[in-house]
Order: sequence, then structure tokens, then C-alpha cells
Amino acid sequence: MKNILLPLLLANLLSAQSIALLKDINPGANPSTPAEFLKYDGKLYFSANNGSVGSELWATDGTSEGTDLVADLNPGTASSIPNSLMNYDNQLYFVTLSGTKGLYSYDTNAGVTLKVPGMTTASNFMVAEGKIFFRQSGKLAYYYQGTITEIDTPVVVNGQMGAVNGKIITGGSASSSTNNLQLYAYDGTTVSLLKVINTNTTSNPQNFFYSSAFNTLFFTAGSTTSGFELWKTDGTADGTVQVKNINAGTASSFPGNFKQVGNKVFFAANNGTNGNELWTTDGTEEGTMMLKDINPGSAASNPNNLTVLNDKVYFLASDGSGEARLWESDGTAAGTKMTLELKPGYTNFVLGKMEEYGGNLYLSAKLSVSQGQELYKIEIPAPNLNVVNPNKKTISIYPNPTSGKLFFRGLEKATYDLYDVTGTVVKKQEKIENSSVQLNVPKGNYILVTKAANGSVNTNKIIVK
Repeated sequence: MKNILLPLLLANLLSAQSIALLKDINPGANPSTPAEFLKYDGKLYFSANNGSVGSELWATDGTSEGTDLVADLNPGTASSIPNSLMNYDNQLYFVTLSGTKGLYSYDTNAGVTLKVPGMTTASNFMVAEGKIFFRQSGKLAYYYQGTITEIDTPVVVNGQMGAVNGKIITGGSASSSTNNLQLYAYDGTTVSLLKVINTNTTSNPQNFFYSSAFNTLFFTAGSTTSGFELWKTDGTADGTVQVKNINAGTASSFPGNFKQVGNKVFFAANNGTNGNELWTTDGTEEGTMMLKDINPGSAASNPNNLTVLNDKVYFLASDGSGEARLWESDGTAAGTKMTLELKPGYTNFVLGKMEEYGGNLYLSAKLSVSQGQELYKIEIPAPNLNVVNPNKKTISIYPNPTSGKLFFRGLEKATYDLYDVTGTVVKKQEKIENSSVQLNVPKGNYILVTKAANGSVNTNKIIVK
């Protein structure tokens, strides 16, 4: 059954995508500008400005009625500007850029708590190794159990950061008297030089992205022999290498917007011929390739907001039409295609951040003359994978996505097998009784195969939220 399910799972069976304004948070032509999306405790959190309380913390459950202000931290029309939203210690953490600045936490029971006031020079926040790392006044620092710790080192940490194999990887200079960013690593004790990537000038490592599929940290850096290209590291000097010189010679491809689906890492890059387009890599030079020239010729499509849903990556890109369009890719050229015109014929649009939540996409966008930049919901129906069987009895399963409890119409008793997205059996020959079942599995995507006594077999994609 596993070998049958996997090709079914990877097949493109989505249809009838649609987009609608979820809520006009700032009514009229003024924008609320939703940003900083993060999923936490069953809701999607973000910053927005409704015109009355400034830019503050909001949340949605996917409905207009369930889209509300969480906290007005800078009372009145002033803004607190929540930024760098993070999941940490079973709470939502964020920093504010205005009002009473500092590091805050939020949970549904205790509300909002100011953890650390100030932090006006802190930036590049990242959760790793059970701590919140960031840079502050040129130093690497972390938050842990209510305390801020600065790493005592002469190295000036001046760049973005990532984590791999227990190490924090970042750009840094040997001292404050130089501006020569090379690759440094913090091993829990000291910050030390990992590799000099550019012997002539700064390599400026950035755009760090950890791939669980390859246990490697991808990033962009400029070397002596090539421009800013795709690199990877496992946290060792020998394991820090350039993956591919995508834009040959000393020109730059500037890889960015990384996302992983299965054993492929998607990103945008410019090879100097086709403009900035969609690429994939498996961490090898030969396995790093452009998927499709979406905006043909040297013009760029600039893929952005890459978002993972239903074993595909969805993204925004310009195909030369001048319209706002949503694209999708399954990692093949044929499976890289335009999936939805956000507003046909409308070219005066503004597109902001996009995030997946509850099996759909949420987009900050201006798609109307009468409304500013607001929160839109793009419905992406879950694939319904049915095995052809002449004895099959028509059934339906709801709700989907589910919190774990499933109900069946047209199926009183049966057994089921449950598979994860790799085709691995999670549950085998479990009973369905009284037209319902409690899955009791972690959040994620699954394949449910029901088998009735009459030989009827049904296969459905299930999302547990």
C-alpha cells in the first residue's frame, strides 16, 4: 500500500482555489498592513493597525469574527510595533519597536508579560538550543530563563545567524576596527572563526536556512572567486563549502527565500541569463537547478513569500502579465505553475507577507481601490485521494482539517490504516465504530485509508491541526 500511496500523495489534485478578504481591519482606503505572521496555540498571530490603536498584536482563527486585537501595548493611536514573533517555551515571544520597548511573552492564560525592558539595540532574533539568540551592540547574546547573557568575546557579531549541529553560525569581524565579515561559530562556550570565505574583503554571510532533510545550513556569501552565491555548512570548516556558482564568474546570484519540501530546498536566484527565478537544491552542485523561467528571458519573476502547504511550495511571482498571481511548485518543471489570479485585470496591487494556517494561505495585500492593504484568505482545498473500487460506497469525512476527531457520513463500521506523508504506517487496522474515530496523533498531514466490510476502500488526505 505504501508504494501506491506515495505517488497518489504527490499528485496534483487541488482545484478551485479562491481568495476573499478575511477582514477589513482598518475600514476604508487606509491600510492595516498585516505583517509578522506566526502560528501559535491554534491561531495565526500578526501585527496590524486598525486606525484606532496603532500597530499592535492581532490574532485570527480563520474567520472574520475570530480576527481580533490581542493587546494594545502602546495605548491610544500610538503603536508598539510587535516584531520578531517567535515560538519559545510554549509561549509567543516578540519584541516591540515603539512605546515601552522590550522583549514580551504572551500566552492565552497569562496574557502579555514584559520579560526584558529596553533591548533597543537587539536584532536578528532566532530560537535555537533552547534559547533565544540575538545580537546586541555588536555582541552575540541569548535569553534563557528570564536572563540576558552576552557572550564575552572581542569578535564583533554584525550579521544574520543560523544554527546547525549545536552551533550558532553568524557573520562577524575579528574586532571593532575592521568591517570584514567572515563566518564564525558559537559552540556554547566561545565565538571563534569557522572559515574565511573571502580573503580579500567581507564575505557578508546571510540568508541562513537550516535544512532538516540534509542536516545542513544553507546561506549566501561572497567569495574571492565568485560573487554572492549558495553555500552550506555542517558547523565544521571542512564542511563549509560553496554549493554552486550559479551566476558564473564573479557576478552574484544572491540566493534567498529558502523553503524545504521533502528532500528539496527551494529558493530564488539569478543565474545572469534568466533573471531572478525559482531554483531547487539537494546540497550538491549537480542537484542545484532552475525549475522554471516563469518570466521568460532575462526579466525576473522574483519568487517571494515561499510557503509550504500540501507537500508543495506556494509563492508569489511576476510572470510579465502585470497582475498579482499565486504560483505553486511540486519540485518539477511541469508542476511549477500559476494556480490563482488574485484579482484578474488589477495591476495597482500591493503584496505583503503570506503564511499557511489551517490548510489555507493568508496574505497581506492591497487588491482594491476602496480598501488598503488588508488580510486575505486563500482557500486551498485539501487533496481528496480516492482509490478506484467498483464496490466502493460513497462516504465523506469531516471536519478536515481536524483537531483529531473525525466523523464519517455513509460509514458506520470499518477499519482504517493511517500513513504519514513519507508513506510510513502510523496506525494499522484500527477500528471505526459509530461513524467516528479519534486519531490521537501529532499535528501534521496524513493519509487515511478506510476499508469497509464490503471491500470498499477510500483514501483521503487528512490535516491534523
